[in-house]
Amino acid sequence: MRCKTALTRVDAARTGELEASEHRAVSDHLKKCRSCGDSLDDVEKLARAVKSLAVAPLRSCCDEIDHVDQIDDVWIAFSRKGLRMIHRGGTLQEFAQRYAQRYGCALEPGKLTAPLRKQVSDALRGEGVDKPQLDLDESSELEMKVMNTLARIPRGEVRTYSWLAEEIGKPRAVRAVANFVARNIVPFVVPCHRVVPATGGIGSYAFGSPAKRDLLRREGVDVDALEALARDHVRYIGSKTTNIVCFPTCKDAKRIRQENRVPFHVAAEAIEKGFRPCRRCRPFAA
Repeated sequence: MRCKTALTRVDAARTGELEASEHRAVSDHLKKCRSCGDSLDDVEKLARAVKSLAVAPLRSCCDEIDHVDQIDDVWIAFSRKGLRMIHRGGTLQEFAQRYAQRYGCALEPGKLTAPLRKQVSDALRGEGVDKPQLDLDESSELEMKVMNTLARIPRGEVRTYSWLAEEIGKPRAVRAVANFVARNIVPFVVPCHRVVPATGGIGSYAFGSPAKRDLLRREGVDVDALEALARDHVRYIGSKTTNIVCFPTCKDAKRIRQENRVPFHVAAEAIEKGFRPCRRCRPFAA
């Protein structure tokens, strides 16, 4: 058998598709011809590479149909397991396109279950959601860590991007964490609006800074006071009576009497003066 003939049958021989006599002829040739043997190795490597690219169909494409409903100007995609995507503004078509880009499938009109509707409504009113009911199986491990940590930031308080990175065990991944926060696919319910820059102030928001200010105010954050501290470069507030230092919005910091409040610009300044970090808000995690 010549090389040209053998090479046209290499893959069929590899997969066992040739008749016995032809398979033997190809095998004998490959044993004698080093060049054709190398070609067989190349074909096997290619087959393994192609197989590694195969992925299972998305859950929502093969098991069930996901649905979409609306509360005021907020679109909500959901499954029987929980919330899948939330977006404010735009048309249904735009939202469906956004959903298809994320999950690779279409949406059907549906009606939110009472528990899911309550979670979204409560979040929009600023009441917060303690345990969001989500269905984000397609998310990466890092994204889920970010989402779960965001959900644990208390209502009426804010944290920094660097704090968030530290909390998930990735202190050097502040930029990656910030990107996940910016791309939060279930805003309001998972409160990405509670994350602010380490330099202070409110920072940006997918739906605009005024919307972020409004959400924080509804949750009890004194936005004006927070921005005033940022202008003075104050990041932490300590108590003269307890020698404990907190984030300014921490529940414990809000209880400090005005005459006992000690402002700090950096963590080292507080440590040098003998203050210890609050165990509740863990300000020096950042």
